[in-house]
Amino acid sequence: MQAASRKQINDTQLLKQQLMDELSTWIAEHHLKQAEAAEILMVSRPRVSDVVNRKTAKLTIDTLVEMLSRIGKPVKLAIG
Repeated sequence: MQAASRKQINDTQLLKQQLMDELSTWIAEHHLKQAEAAEILMVSRPRVSDVVNRKTAKLTIDTLVEMLSRIGKPVKLAIG
């Protein structure tokens, strides 16, 4: 049971990291300051800092997906 729980936590962390990587890449490609990115993403500047610094515990998958949606990068979930 502990192994299954650890795998689920690791899978969640990996998914969050992938979403954060995509957001961080977009911010860098557009040469945005965190405050500018925050305005576009409709979140606070500290939230953008959490994304850029890969603080996965501070953000939910839903929040990250919503942020990506706001910049025209829809997320598709594949099972299996």
